[in-house]
Amino acid sequence: MVLPLTNSELETELQEVYIQATHWLQDIGFLETETHFFRDIIDRYKIADDPNGNETELKAKIEAQYQRLESLKAKVPGFLAFVEPFICDLNKTPDLDFLGRYNVLYLELTSLFDNYRLTRNQLFQNREAHARQKAPNA
Repeated sequence: MVLPLTNSELETELQEVYIQATHWLQDIGFLETETHFFRDIIDRYKIADDPNGNETELKAKIEAQYQRLESLKAKVPGFLAFVEPFICDLNKTPDLDFLGRYNVLYLELTSLFDNYRLTRNQLFQNREAHARQKAPNA
């Protein structure tokens, strides 16, 4: 059995959710920097002879992730605006929609971070493999 939260507990929980969502904006800023870094690596270390199309696939993957990032960048401030009335008026009780919206954003951001990590690994492996092919045998 779950006991209802007191007003001070509810206020604390809502403030923590709000703070978490503001940190998401910082995470999004970090991923924007990662996107610029990925694009820079691709531009700086071009692979002209890519018979498997890995270069094109990687560029498309980075751009798709960036579009997801832009979408999140718009959703998080909306969520913050959604949360504020609950913090300001503790008589207003969050419903399941509140939790659902939080969970959707959390899962989207977590998934995007995982995808960026995989893309970074793929990009580095791709560039290292290409560099080994171009390097003269020792």
